[in-house]
Amino acid sequence: MNNVSLLQPHAITGYHLLESDACKQIVSDSINFLNKKYESVTLGYVIMPNHIHLIIFFTKTNLLSNWMRDLKKFTSVMIRQEIEKSGNLEQLEKLRVPEMKQVFKVWQDRFDDVYISSKKVFETKLEYIHNNPLQEHWNLASRPELWPDSSAMFYELEKQPRVAITDYRDLF
Repeated sequence: MNNVSLLQPHAITGYHLLESDACKQIVSDSINFLNKKYESVTLGYVIMPNHIHLIIFFTKTNLLSNWMRDLKKFTSVMIRQEIEKSGNLEQLEKLRVPEMKQVFKVWQDRFDDVYISSKKVFETKLEYIHNNPLQEHWNLASRPELWPDSSAMFYELEKQPRVAITDYRDLF
């Protein structure tokens, strides 16, 4: 399964830019759009306050770098605009960078990428991301499927979340 990748892009460390429902919706809509554009599907995900975990499968050509570039580029603008609308100028100023090309920085430049080679590895990674909201330092939900911005509700409750999920069992 060389077209399955676990992605972990992080917002600027220390800032919980993905806490608001509006920002989560921006990210979710972008993931759904990019999956159509790049002929990929999401097999698992979770949106956390300052980062996301995604397991993406490219049905044809693996265009991971392009996919991530587009996700970060579009969501950066939209999240910045959402912060401006909220009137949180202090948060906006924290995102300002001195570089000439870029005025505001929402995402870290890099992202972690792990290719998933087997069903067993996939299930281990999926369990990890689904349990992310339960970690003691987050304590966002009591059970994975109760965190609304996760594919756990799909796998446990058979309910589609904001990001359209394709069942990995159909691929492995």
